[in-house]
Amino acid sequence: MTKVIFDTSFLMAVADRPTNWFDDISEEVGKLEPVALDCVLNELARLSSGRGKRSKTAAVAVEIAKGFTRLQCGAARPDEEIMSVAITVNAAVATADLELARSLMARRVTVFGLRSGRVVRL
Repeated sequence: MTKVIFDTSFLMAVADRPTNWFDDISEEVGKLEPVALDCVLNELARLSSGRGKRSKTAAVAVEIAKGFTRLQCGAARPDEEIMSVAITVNAAVATADLELARSLMARRVTVFGLRSGRVVRL
């Protein structure tokens, strides 16, 4: 089973524009274990506490991540934590953050992103 870590940008994107993200990633890796880091969930909870479309999208993202495996974060920024955990547990990462994706790919981490409403391996 392949662990796939989901970042805030990816969860917000699929909450805003629903896709078959789970099926798309499963086609690539087979059976997957979706993972959310505590720092990502905390960021989503903070975003969802406001008003407006963005906070509603964040609330949907929190719901999407409820069934995910949760892993602890250290004291670094969420992107750094995602990178560290991905390397440590040999996990793929799903992100809509191009800068994070480039950093992960430079470290030979499998990265999934969104293109034209579909999840693709970058």
